[in-house]
Amino acid sequence: MSRSAKLILILLVPALLYGAAKGLAYYQAKKAVDDFILAMANHADVRYAGLSTDLRGAVTVEGITVQARDSSDSVDVASVRISSDDPMFFIQGLTLGEDEAVPPHSLAFSANGIKLPLDAAMLQAAVAPRVDEPAASTTDPQAPADAAATDVQPNDDAASETATVVADIADSGMCAQGLHVDPAMLQQLGFSELVMDLGGRYDYAEASRDLELAFELDMHHIESVRIAAHLADVDLKAMAAGSAPQLNLSGFSVAVTVEPAFGNQMLKACAIGTEQPVQLWSERVAQRALDDMQAQGLMLGDGLSTAMRRFYKDWGEFKVEAQPAKPVGLLSLMFVPPEQLVPMLGLRISLNEQPIDDISFEWQRTAGQGLGALMGQNDEVSETGPQATNPARVIVRREFVNVPVASIRAYVDREVRIKPRGQPLREGVLKRVADGEAEVEQPLHGGKFTVYVPVSQIETIAVLELRKVTPGGG
Repeated sequence: MSRSAKLILILLVPALLYGAAKGLAYYQAKKAVDDFILAMANHADVRYAGLSTDLRGAVTVEGITVQARDSSDSVDVASVRISSDDPMFFIQGLTLGEDEAVPPHSLAFSANGIKLPLDAAMLQAAVAPRVDEPAASTTDPQAPADAAATDVQPNDDAASETATVVADIADSGMCAQGLHVDPAMLQQLGFSELVMDLGGRYDYAEASRDLELAFELDMHHIESVRIAAHLADVDLKAMAAGSAPQLNLSGFSVAVTVEPAFGNQMLKACAIGTEQPVQLWSERVAQRALDDMQAQGLMLGDGLSTAMRRFYKDWGEFKVEAQPAKPVGLLSLMFVPPEQLVPMLGLRISLNEQPIDDISFEWQRTAGQGLGALMGQNDEVSETGPQATNPARVIVRREFVNVPVASIRAYVDREVRIKPRGQPLREGVLKRVADGEAEVEQPLHGGKFTVYVPVSQIETIAVLELRKVTPGGG
């Protein structure tokens, strides 16, 4: 073989290998997207303009349009991108639940340019304002509105005086029952469509078994939400195989940011037609938010109450962070009295990057103590008074309990394990039972996938139960 032929061969082989890998990645990605569209065919018409792959570990789908079968409304998405630190994830694929299946150590997704018209029926139904709440008025509704407005002082020191004045405002205007961001208000503010970006990711460090999670939602020119969490001692392979995870929280943060320009526009819209100044409406919507919390049994201390009023005046970022001294069992937090969460989690709250020193609050509960009441756990209260010691260590055990197949309808919206005859085990949330089939929603590639199992083919069914276990008590 001549030297030139060898040179051509040396250049050609890598190019062929690259082309083959690129083609295989594209084929696998397109097959996954087309399978998803096929699975959604009974519910929505999904189309896309293009698909591209990156051998460094990314797939991008562009020009997506989703239209529900029973509606003329459509949702447009500029692009959806999924990326990972493992390029083979896109070539080999992954089936969660298999013994040897291990998800990549890093996975991220983003959906950019999600557009939904404000007159869409689905949006109208999703964010319709509340109409079942009575007006909150503590004074004579005939009190003169003009006199109330005269007493308002445009500075923070007048917060207590303004709160009294707010009670005298006659119930009128679009914000009389509180501030509700709905399509009608957005249209009044000049919006014709809702434009959003959302994304999320996880990063897993195998050596330390730490898992970092993040989620972001950006509603353009309105508000954004950022959530992050750090979990310790996570067995990613066991979780992928369907084993019960033991999740320990090392820290988290939640930040909500309202664009000041948008917030001020909302207050101006509230004031239209009411003959009340914008500053007074700022105080009123803040007071209504505090009243709603109190109705749920949550009463904020002076520091948080003042911060709430400043937030509805200045807008910006409200952030909650937690950094416990040592990892805390995530499920065990459900059994901790809320007032002990602040020292246990090392909670910090800030408004526009300014720490709030007083983050005290009181949570009155009508049934049981702590969040365990949500699971039917009524903590016993000593007759000699509250105990000053820290709460005892709590272990929450996840168990799948076998139940009769004939009673499957009783476990809709519960997490189940179903073993069909001659088929793999199905584990996920039982969404419904109809036409002789059980609809099970399973996790897949960081998303969800629905499978249908004929009830007549089910051999066994087990339902997930959470049990509180006393250490040493079994």
